[in-house]
Formats: sequence, structure tokens, C-alpha cells
Amino acid sequence: MKLISVWLLIIVLVGACTVNPPAAQTPQPPTLSNGENQSPAVEPSPTIPLPGLVWLVVPAGGEATAQTIQAWLEQKTSASNLILEVRSTADLNNPPENLQLVIFSTADPQSAELSARLPGLPMIILNDETTPASRYISVIRPSRAQQAFIAGFIATLVASDFRSGALINQDDPFASQLEDSFKNGGRYLCGRCAPVYAPIVLFPQTATFSPSTDPQNWIAAFDALHQNRLETVYLSDPALIQPALLDQITRQTVAILSVMPAPEEYRNQWIATLQPDWLTPLENAWQNWQNGSEGAVWETGTLITNINSERLTEGKLELTKKTLRELEQGWIYPLSVP
Repeated sequence: MKLISVWLLIIVLVGACTVNPPAAQTPQPPTLSNGENQSPAVEPSPTIPLPGLVWLVVPAGGEATAQTIQAWLEQKTSASNLILEVRSTADLNNPPENLQLVIFSTADPQSAELSARLPGLPMIILNDETTPASRYISVIRPSRAQQAFIAGFIATLVASDFRSGALINQDDPFASQLEDSFKNGGRYLCGRCAPVYAPIVLFPQTATFSPSTDPQNWIAAFDALHQNRLETVYLSDPALIQPALLDQITRQTVAILSVMPAPEEYRNQWIATLQPDWLTPLENAWQNWQNGSEGAVWETGTLITNINSERLTEGKLELTKKTLRELEQGWIYPLSVP
């Protein structure tokens, strides 16, 4: 009996030792009300601003000027981290928000409409003789009277007997001023400019033509001038660079001064080419815009290019350049000879 009691006690003790202890609970960090233990919120990516745009708008008739200034504008915009785009006037209906400057290569009625719709958009308008400057608009005017004056000076200087003439576009609203300026350029050189040989008339002489008519009418206008035995002629309008007229002029061995470069087959007959200097006033207008200054009116000078040194010799060219400097500095007024 005693032995049985001992075995029962042993069994109870062994069973007590093999019971699994209660699982210990893993302590949890306290929940913090100020969000210190929460994952950081995902920030939205910043919006990258679009690069600023400069538009070169090319209205009808402004193609040649646009070609002259485009490479210069590409350099300027690249240096300022801007993008240059060449556009037509149709694109002005939907200008983008990052458009910072519009440059018109010639005057266009849509410039006024665009200015009214977006009054704070800066613009530079080239080849515009009527639009006034304003807070955001700069205007570059061609100095056409000055160009006609120096044309008269050169044409008369190259003509050994002062026998110079010009064909002027009669449809140009400034035609009479251009005729007077051309004549005054010759008179500035030689006063009455009376030739030594017959026929005796006072030079320079001018005639008019209409670009809307047949080139045969232009030839007739030249022939009327050449009755006075011209030695030089100034072709004042790009429309005149037509083979039919050029052939007639060269058959009469008359030297040509023009606003366009010489076609290769007429190069020997050319004196030089007169063209507006767009880049100097455009540089001024560009700096004016970048400085945040008000718009202003600028005027072109005149470039003498494609010089035939056998006709416009070194000495004559130096005299021409001196006269041109005085003209552009305001010492000579093209519509009045002192």
C-alpha cells in the first residue's frame, strides 16, 4: 500500500513537469498619436516648367527678312536658354502659355489683334513704317529714304558723265519721297549734275513702274529713261530683277545698282547691292526686351554688299561710306540738300 502511494506521487510530479508553459506575449510598441511611427507620405514629383519660346512669325512678303535674321535669332535664343520657332500668322490663333516674345519679319495686321488679345506679350515688328511703339512693342523701321539717297549718290558717282537714273515703284505710298531722295543723293555729290555731252539734261533722272503690270511696261520705262543715255540705273524694287528687263539694260551697257544680289550671268554689269541692316537695330530691340525696358522705335542702316570693285572702286567706296555715316548720323537730311 505504501509502495502504491509512492508511485502515484511520482506520476503526479512527472506530469506537472511536462505541461507547456504559457506563451509569452511579444510586447507591442505603443501607438503614437503624432504619426512618428507612420510611413512618410509620398510627395508628388515637381512639375518641370516648359522652356521659354520665341516665335519668328513670317507674314507674306517677309520671307527675305526672316531668312536674314533667323540664324542670328537662333544664336541669341540658344544663349538665353530659349527655343526659337518659325511660325506662320495662322499659328497666332493659339499661342502657348510659355511664349515669351513674338518677332514679326514684316508688318502684318495680326500684330495689332494679337497685342489687343494678349496685351502683356512682348513683340518686335520689323519693316513696319506705321505702327507706334508701346510698353511691350518695339518697331524697326526701314530707312528707305536714306537708302534711296545713297543710291543716288553711288549711281551718280560711278557714272562718268553723271548720267544716272532710277526705276521707282509707283504703287509704293512713299514713291515721291524715294524719287526726291534719289535725286538729292546725286545732287549732294555734284550740284546741278549737268553732263558734258549731249543730250544735256540735269541728272539724276527717275521713272516709275507698277509691279502689277507686264515686264514689257518696265522695259518701256527704262527705255524712256535711256533716251538721255544713262550710264547707271538703280533698280529700287526686288520685282525688277527679271531677265527680260536685265537683258535690255545690259544690251545698253548700263551699269546696275540694286536692292537684290546680282544673278550670276549679270554680275559684271552690277555696281553693288544696297540692303537694310536689320541686325543692328534688332540687337538693340533684343537687349531692350531682355532688360525689361519699354518698347521703342529703331531704324535700319544701309549695307553695301556684292561690290564690283571695277565699278565702285576703293576710293569711290570710301567716299560713299563717309557720306553714308554722315547720313545715318543725321548730318545729312535725305529730303533736302544743303
